[in-house]
Amino acid sequence: MRFSDLSPVAAEAGVRVVALRRPATLCSRGFTLIETMMVVVIVAILAAIAGPSMVEMYRSTRLSSASSALQVSLNLARSEAIKRGSDARVTVVANTAAGVWTNGWTVFADGTTNANGAVAPTADSATATRLEVAAAPTGPLTFSQSGGANYFIYSGQGRLIDTAGAAVVGRTVWFSNAGSDRFCLIITNTGRVRTMRSPSATVCPTD
Repeated sequence: MRFSDLSPVAAEAGVRVVALRRPATLCSRGFTLIETMMVVVIVAILAAIAGPSMVEMYRSTRLSSASSALQVSLNLARSEAIKRGSDARVTVVANTAAGVWTNGWTVFADGTTNANGAVAPTADSATATRLEVAAAPTGPLTFSQSGGANYFIYSGQGRLIDTAGAAVVGRTVWFSNAGSDRFCLIITNTGRVRTMRSPSATVCPTD
């Protein structure tokens, strides 16, 4: 407090005068029952509107991730086959059981004559050297394909072939789930892979 705040008498006596102030009274109140119920109703309406969109977004993310992972593996197999030369074979097959791609898949340098029975090798051997082991994609999802081959074999020229060495053309695979769009992988005649998203009622195209 400044000296000027003191009364003259008190100042002469050297007495400090302090003014006492009444603390401000804080006024507060809670929500009424009606207000609380209105908030609950609004939140429920917003959840009902956003819920289906969130489910579809999560499903699309799952399917996109699965198709992207398989595309990466196919590109790896093709590049490794080209790098290894004319007689090389690099194969991609499903883990655990032939054609069950939802179990994940394995890329391996293939010295067999039958794509290792279209089942991933569980260890390296004289005829199979694993280059990548991909874990099962997050489900639920379904894998479908054109044609009946349960493997992808790349030759040293980077082209897709069958176990007899004949060229494979028009190969398409896709991931989907319960009427969702199809996330397609289209293997071209040169062995390259391109992707597209197709409505559930539309068949994925071939090259």
